[in-house]
Amino acid sequence: MTETTTTEHADLHPHRLTRRGALGALAGFGALALAACGSDKAATASTTAPADTNASTEPVVTTGDSTGGTTGDTTGGTTGTTTAPAAATSDACLVPPEETGGPFPADGSNDNGDGEEANVLDDAEVVRSNITASLDGSGVQPGVPMTLNITVTDASTGCVPMPGAAVYVWHANRDGEYSVYNVGMNPGHSGDSFLRGVQIADDNGQLAFTTILPGRYPGRASHIHFAVYSDGTFANRLLTSQFAFDDVAVEALYASADGYASSVGGSQNDQDNIFADGVDEQILTVTGDASTGVIGTIVVGI
Repeated sequence: MTETTTTEHADLHPHRLTRRGALGALAGFGALALAACGSDKAATASTTAPADTNASTEPVVTTGDSTGGTTGDTTGGTTGTTTAPAAATSDACLVPPEETGGPFPADGSNDNGDGEEANVLDDAEVVRSNITASLDGSGVQPGVPMTLNITVTDASTGCVPMPGAAVYVWHANRDGEYSVYNVGMNPGHSGDSFLRGVQIADDNGQLAFTTILPGRYPGRASHIHFAVYSDGTFANRLLTSQFAFDDVAVEALYASADGYASSVGGSQNDQDNIFADGVDEQILTVTGDASTGVIGTIVVGI
C-alpha cells in the first residue's frame, strides 16, 4: 500500500482530543494505566487460536496476562455468538482517549470515492464475529489469524459491564489496505467490505471477533479502529478510538509471518501522529505466535 506519512491522516488532528484532555475529563473514574508490556487486564486472552498455514514458526509472543479465554466464530461472513472469558473486575478497565476514525470509517460519514456513501452499518450482515471476509462471504483476507476479545465497561460506576453495547471494529488487511473505499492511497476496494464488523456485548459486557493481524503502512504504527455505541441501533456513539500494539511484540510477529514484509521496520508508537502522546490505555494484551495465531485482549472503560 503506498502513501506518504501524512496522506491517510490529513483529517485526523482537527477532531482529535488530546489524551491529557480526555483523561482530565475522566478524573475520578479510576482508569488503570496499562504498561506497554506485561501489564494485567481482567479480560484475559485465550491460549488457543486458529492455525495459519502460510506463516512460519516463531517463539511465542506474550505481552500482558495470558490466562483463560475464548475465540470467536470461525465461519466467514456470518453472524455469530461467542463464549466470553470471565467478567472484568471492578477496577481493571482502561479508558481510551477519543481518537479520529480516520478517512476510512464506512459509517455513513463520508464518500467511498465512487460517489456513493460509505456505510456498512446499514447492512444487517455487519453484525458478525468473523470479519475476515466481505459481508457477502467473498474475499477472505489472508494473514496471521487473530482473535480480538473486548470487554466494555462503565468506568463511571467502577467498571461495571455494559451489556448490549455495540462495538464496531475496522482495520487494514495484511497489505495495509482498507475495504469499502476507492481513493488515492487505497484504490480498488469500493466493492469490498472485509475486516469490518459489529458485535453486541453479552451480559458480562464481552464480545469477540475473528480477524487477522493488521498490516502496518507508512506513517502509522499498527492499529485497529473501533467505535462503541450504546446499542445496535448505532444512534448513540459513546466513543471512537483505536487499539495499539506493543512495538516489540508486533515487530516480532511481522518478522516471522509470511506476507507481512512491507510491515517490518515501520513506524513505532512514539513516532505515530496518533499514538505519540502515549498509548497506555490502548495497548492490547497479545499472546500467541505467527504460526498458530494470536489473541488480543483489552477491557475498555466508557
